[in-house]
Amino acid sequence: MTTSTSSTDFGRVENDGTVLVKMPDGSEKQVGQWAAGDPNDGLAFYIRKYHEIENELSLALQRLKEGKGNADAVFKLIERVKTSLETPNFVGDISILSTKIEELKVLAAVKKAEFSAAKALAKEKAMEKRKQLVEEAEKLVNSKQWKVTTQRFKEIVEEWKKLPHGAKSEEQALWKRFSAARSAFDKTRRQYFATLESGRKEASKIKSEIVTQAKAIADSKEWNDTANKFRNLMAKWKSAPILERKDEQKLWKEFKLAQDVFFAARTAALSVLDEEHSKNLEAKKVLAEKAEKILPITDIKSARQALKPIQEEWSKIGHVSRKDKDKIEARLKAVEEAIRNAEKNELNRTDPAKSARAQSTMELIETKLIKTEKERESALSSGDTKKAEKLALTIESQKMLLEATKTALADFTR
Repeated sequence: MTTSTSSTDFGRVENDGTVLVKMPDGSEKQVGQWAAGDPNDGLAFYIRKYHEIENELSLALQRLKEGKGNADAVFKLIERVKTSLETPNFVGDISILSTKIEELKVLAAVKKAEFSAAKALAKEKAMEKRKQLVEEAEKLVNSKQWKVTTQRFKEIVEEWKKLPHGAKSEEQALWKRFSAARSAFDKTRRQYFATLESGRKEASKIKSEIVTQAKAIADSKEWNDTANKFRNLMAKWKSAPILERKDEQKLWKEFKLAQDVFFAARTAALSVLDEEHSKNLEAKKVLAEKAEKILPITDIKSARQALKPIQEEWSKIGHVSRKDKDKIEARLKAVEEAIRNAEKNELNRTDPAKSARAQSTMELIETKLIKTEKERESALSSGDTKKAEKLALTIESQKMLLEATKTALADFTR
């Protein structure tokens, strides 16, 4: 008969290299045969395998709590470890692994439900976006901006492809509407270019009138209003039929000359505003620096109160040059965005739906715990100590899980 050469609280190794693990019911089960040398090395080897499984469960649990874990992957891990508990190939406290599995099951179920809800919402938003694209396409049917609209139809197709799929029948119906709108536009565009030659005389009349109007406003000092008029004239020019190359170039040269005269005069006049723009820029830089000192945000209400007078003073300051506008405004917008994000994060943290799910999970675990405790009391009363011991382990596991759930619920209610 062999005797143990090395042992732990949860397993041992015999002189012939047989490694055994202690099961939760007190029995022993062989996990392997070590023939590579010192039996103590064999025991250490199987203990290390236990710690590998324990670490894998702990890592999965931590990732779920951090919102990084994949619920389906965790369920696969749970099944794999449960199988290994039935036929262990390690040495360690099996009850700890069972406890971690139970905790993982609850958290994974919660995460999977949240993921399913988010996926459903994404599909709903995608379908709404498709409806918007179809409505836009239908509005473009009568557009005469041939190049721009053709490009937009291509962009809509690309946007459509990137959206998540929804209900097949509804998606096909929307695609049918889009295809009809695109076909109608393409038909109109082809007809337009087919009859282009017949519209040459009308084009000459339209563009000659555009040149006349451009010359009439070339000396205007109403900078903004006249600039808009030139832009409108340019839009009319682009939408008008194209002339013969020689006639087109002649009229275009006249139009461009009138336009250049106006914009050159406007540039000279607006240059006097540079000094004022510079002063405004310096004033906004001071305010931007003041706003940036609000970060990082520790108190959302205080941050919002501190930002309000800065925004009010900012709105009273005049314009800055175009080249500086985006950069200086981005600094203030960054602080505004940080406050909005903080408010959004606080709103998510206090989401009643998530809190309700956590509350429901806690109540379910409490119910199971009460039931298990009653079963243990019944087992003790009937003298079934073996069952009572097993139920005691389950009770400890449920208590640990209950505490973890209470902690999660506290995060929603703090």
